[in-house]
Amino acid sequence: MESFPPSKMALRYVPPLTFLKCTSCGTENSRTFKEEDYVFKKTNEICPKCGNNEMLIVAIYVKEKEKKALS
Repeated sequence: MESFPPSKMALRYVPPLTFLKCTSCGTENSRTFKEEDYVFKKTNEICPKCGNNEMLIVAIYVKEKEKKALS
């Protein structure tokens, strides 16, 4: 049985993103994932819009790379 080397796509690491929502104004923001992140965790991060110091983690996922269309 032949063994094939892993594809370049399998070797490339894409860091997960954490999406936060302000508990005051509802603004959504994203940042790179931190080890202690989990969905519905309240953080002491500052909202970039209203300055509130409580944000809620609403999603964590890896963004897929967009495929380029061939012309």
